[in-house]
This record gives sequence, C-alpha cells and structure tokens, in this order.
Amino acid sequence: MTDDENLDNPEYSHKSDFSKAEVVKLQVQKCNEIRSKEMKEGYFNYDDKGNKVYVPDSRKEWVSAVKALRQLLQPEINRDKKYLEYEKQLIKLEETAIHSFGVYPTKIEQGNIIPIKEARKVIPYLDQPFPVAHTSRKPGEATRKKIEKVPGLYNDNFHQYWDMMVNIYDLLFGELNALIDRCNYFKQEISY
Repeated sequence: MTDDENLDNPEYSHKSDFSKAEVVKLQVQKCNEIRSKEMKEGYFNYDDKGNKVYVPDSRKEWVSAVKALRQLLQPEINRDKKYLEYEKQLIKLEETAIHSFGVYPTKIEQGNIIPIKEARKVIPYLDQPFPVAHTSRKPGEATRKKIEKVPGLYNDNFHQYWDMMVNIYDLLFGELNALIDRCNYFKQEISY
C-alpha cells in the first residue's frame, strides 16, 4: 500500500498507536507486582528425577524490572538534571556494594592462590566454586599442599550483595516515579 492509498483508507491514522504513557504505566505495574511479593533468595533444588534445578531469585527479578523501566525512560532521564544527580548517588552505592561484597578473581602460581588485585572485584554467583589451599600431613610424610575448588564459599557475599541491591533499586524506583510525575505521565489520559 502506498502513502497515497493509506491517506484514502478510513482506518489509516497518522497518529501512532504507541503511547509512551501506557508503556510506562505497564512497566510500573510490573514493578509494583514484583516488589509487592516477598524478596526471596534464589537457590538450587532437585526435581523428582534428581536433576539439579535453580529456583529464581526474586531480588534479581526486581532489579531487572526497575532497570527496564529506567531504560524506557532514558529520553526523559537525559533531560532531567535532578534525576541525573540522584542517580549519581545510587551508582556510588552500587560501587560500594561491589567493593564490600565482591571478590577478586584469582590465579594459581606455583601451588599458591593469588588474588588479581589489578582486576575489578566481581560478585560471585550462587555456589560458584573458588580455589582453596589445604595442607595435609600424614605421619612420616612431608606436608603436602593441595588446591581444591570449593563451591559456595562466597554465597554469603552473593546474598548480601543482592539484599543491598534490592534497597538501592527501591530508592531508584521511587526516584523514577518522581521523574514520571514530573513528566506528567500520571496526569495524562490514556487512550486506546
């Protein structure tokens, strides 16, 4: 269909069916739905066949939902100095969380575990195996050094990080709602 034919078509409209206010409303509702539930840690379990399965972490769902809302509002964010200043503070809080609960990657050299301090700290994932050095000595034998990977060594760091992220993204969600209000999205009449 050409543009001229579209103009003659009574069902054709120059107005887009896209309503930013409606899309924002739907994402805010999704965020509200996720956050109104208990924030539960993810964990591994076993199904009836003995297969290891992961039960999703609702804290990660919450953070992802707020990130999606933030991306949706990127043009409005770029124009709002108040929001940008507030977000700088939240970015510092995220960096603090990584500094507090992150771990340095490691390398093994000559039987020693060496943290790579030049690297950026990373948040371990749940049950991630990390190398641990053990020494053992049997009677009459020399001391032996053994390195083995131990899963879940930093699970506490993982959980504390994600608990802190929930609090940070609670603050971000509040500020995104204030931004939405400044954009008058709450006052617009949504049409279909």
